[in-house]
Amino acid sequence: MDTSKISFGEMVAGVSAVALFVFMLVPWYSESGIFGAQGASRNRNAWQVFSFIDILLLLVILVAVGLVVARAADAMPELPQPPGLIIAAAGAFAVVLILFRLIIVPDGSIDVEGVDLGRKVGIFLGLIAAAGVTFGGWTAMNERASGEFSD
Repeated sequence: MDTSKISFGEMVAGVSAVALFVFMLVPWYSESGIFGAQGASRNRNAWQVFSFIDILLLLVILVAVGLVVARAADAMPELPQPPGLIIAAAGAFAVVLILFRLIIVPDGSIDVEGVDLGRKVGIFLGLIAAAGVTFGGWTAMNERASGEFSD
């Protein structure tokens, strides 16, 4: 693996994708209300709250990291579009998913009345990381002619 083949944009996208994975483990929501006989609050990360969006975000992470690793290993497959464009599109998809869940708080996991679901720092960090993947992909696409590494 030759990391000198990775452009600045690809590096940003790869690091942001890894950060998104880590931030998915940080609390995204807090449940507060009456659980059983007493009032309490519980924190929930992205893996605990989402049933399908977490899998889509994981796919975005795998695409971004996979393409960056393939570039570093000089094993870039033939793709229908430039790798930078694919990474940017995947990152934009992640941004839209996170914005959707930032605006519309999921309540499918909570079947108890009187329970509030509030946003925590993890969802904001995840949004920033997803924007970093998008920015990295866009930058990588613009760093190279037609998104490919020129020798």
